Amino acid sequence: MLGGCQYVGPVAIDQGRDRYNSVIQSTSKEQTFANIIRVNNREPTSFMDVTEVDATTTFSGTVSGAVTNIGARAGTSGGTLAGQTGGIASGVTYSEAPLIRYQPLLGQALVAQLATPVSTDALASLYDSSWDITPLLDLSLSFITLDADEFSAAVNLITELNNKNRLELVAAKSEWTKGKDSVASTDLKKGTKENNGNVTLQVTNKSSTGSGGNDSLVIYFLPFHPHATASDRGENNREQDLWNLLLRLYAGTQRSAECASSDKSTDKPGDGQPQPCTKVPNDIIELRTAPVTKMPNPAFKSRAPLMRTYSALGILKNAFDPTYPRIELVSFDTYRTIRSYRWNDTQKDASLSFYTVLPNEDDAYKQWRDTQKNIERIRLTENEIVEWLNSSTKPTDFVYLPLHEDLNGNDFVKGNQTLSRLRRYVLIITGDAPPTNAYVAHFDHGRWYYIDGDDVVSQKNFNLISLFTTMMAVPSATPPLSPVISVGGGGM
Repeated sequence: MLGGCQYVGPVAIDQGRDRYNSVIQSTSKEQTFANIIRVNNREPTSFMDVTEVDATTTFSGTVSGAVTNIGARAGTSGGTLAGQTGGIASGVTYSEAPLIRYQPLLGQALVAQLATPVSTDALASLYDSSWDITPLLDLSLSFITLDADEFSAAVNLITELNNKNRLELVAAKSEWTKGKDSVASTDLKKGTKENNGNVTLQVTNKSSTGSGGNDSLVIYFLPFHPHATASDRGENNREQDLWNLLLRLYAGTQRSAECASSDKSTDKPGDGQPQPCTKVPNDIIELRTAPVTKMPNPAFKSRAPLMRTYSALGILKNAFDPTYPRIELVSFDTYRTIRSYRWNDTQKDASLSFYTVLPNEDDAYKQWRDTQKNIERIRLTENEIVEWLNSSTKPTDFVYLPLHEDLNGNDFVKGNQTLSRLRRYVLIITGDAPPTNAYVAHFDHGRWYYIDGDDVVSQKNFNLISLFTTMMAVPSATPPLSPVISVGGGGM
């Protein structure tokens, strides 16, 4: 028993760590899901974090013995054993007393975690972590183009090119947004001594731009490799056309519209003759979140930012837009119908990152369509989209390219807007009966809400939303507990 006590500590870790980890992970998932339902039901969110678990483990043992009939002689008497007899008894006690600290999310911590817009650095980090780019952009971005109607076309083009490994997205600091620091974080300058010997600290405000923070998401169009096959060269021409379409959406807002600032020969030609301006290559699109401080040239359209992100709370609220639900509450029968469409088959396409519904079967989409001006034109586009969805030889996987008009026309923009509004990233099944196969579930106001255990698309995007709700959190200022934990050992 004394030897066994030496293993109590390792056994406590072996038995306790996984149990606590599993329970905290499971309850955190349920908490996030409950807050998603609360946002849909127009109720305030509430987050309670488990900041610390201290499990005090104790192990004790007892041994006792006794001897009876002392002085008696060994023998038999009436068939009964006589003489000295002895007995021994032992006992083992194991107990665990966990001390758990909860911390509600309130005040400045709540604002920082839920109301702070997702930063460009966070978006780039999620992109580098191989999260699917369509839900990453569509869920987190408030806008990405100057024209709100072009939002879907831009996201679809970026997704298509990224899926073909022709893009790279990087967080960077724009050269065009530099200016005087005006708002945001506090910076302490060097103190100055006054006559009385005291040190005065001068406090100034510095913007995230001025203090080194990235304010832009830069999209790089990767070059075509010359060793590709002939068929790949044809693919390259098609991808170049898609990139040109994307550039067209950002005409007059990019560096390609100006001369290279490093081109000194343009300003002071060596031979005294005017030289043509050397244009920057059209292989970069800079999505700035800050306004341009100085117009590069008269051809520039606007100083306004090109990209804005939602906060975590904004992502949840926007995801339940009644005319554009990225997250949709459905009955179990509707869920099975959506999953039955051939283009939503996750067994055939494991990389699927969203579901696409049919226009005539979705009430939210029909509500949006009825508010549009040219409904007949939209219905024609819908028919083409359905035909495109059913095609096994689609020229594109994410972009709608109308066949009946030039791509500069309105149908390209409106068609991609229509296609995007048919996409669903999370399907939440709701009903009166408790679920039998739930990935996560929540009971509220007499109804059950859950994500199906076989729904890998909704599960992936739910995890992405969970990251959005936590990634802008600030470190806790509460000092940790310092308990003395006894796990047994040599004291037995």
